Amino acid sequence: MRAIVTGAARGIGRAICLRLARDAQASGGAKLVLSDQHADELKSLVDEIRVLGGQAVAVPGDMSDPALPAAIVKASEAFGGLDALVSNAGFAIPGPLASYEMENWDKVFAVHVRAPWLLAKAAYPALKESRGAIVVTASISGTNAQTPLGPYSASKAAALMLVRQLANEWGPDGIRVNAFSPGLTITPGTAAAYSTPDARAQREGRVPLRRMAEAEDMANVVAFLLSKDAAYVHGVDLLVDGGLSNTVMASLDMNGWKK
Repeated sequence: MRAIVTGAARGIGRAICLRLARDAQASGGAKLVLSDQHADELKSLVDEIRVLGGQAVAVPGDMSDPALPAAIVKASEAFGGLDALVSNAGFAIPGPLASYEMENWDKVFAVHVRAPWLLAKAAYPALKESRGAIVVTASISGTNAQTPLGPYSASKAAALMLVRQLANEWGPDGIRVNAFSPGLTITPGTAAAYSTPDARAQREGRVPLRRMAEAEDMANVVAFLLSKDAAYVHGVDLLVDGGLSNTVMASLDMNGWKK
């Protein structure tokens, strides 16, 4: 498996890298190009992948930099090609839309929409040759409005449409393109939301499976979407939220309906 993973140093991205490295141990080891703005943690991850028998190249940087995607793909040439691209980098700048700064809006969209497109564009020749796969990390926020994350939600919705468009255009070239939408997941970026037992219990109580997702739950989904088992899965958004999105009506007070 020759793959690119962005947002690789922490949380879901790190779990994806380690899962791919473990899966490839019996077949010669994974060959991964990793990118993240947390350079020190990225270096540590490179060492972990090597322990698992893989090879890894780190390309640190901020995905809002329009030059970075091409540099990341260029680094994959060291492995003689590319089988998979996982566009996972993401972040949020909360705020009300009425007073939101345009600079922040543009950066959120640059990371969640422009960067996946530029990565895919740069990787297109290699993925066409290998008949490879692209996975984009979206969010349940992309299909559910969420205050105060309006720009984040809008950018994730745009990323989902980008996936559908790429799937339509590149399917004939043998490139599979899919997204997955994590639900409430414990990562370094979301840890503050679960910092107290009451806050965590409140959120877990809303999820039908009654637990928060771990980063490894998402890595398992990505491993499937990149695998031959998903050879006919194309242009989808795989919802991975423990059933949370199905609970809108369940959250309402239905006492008036009782006999």
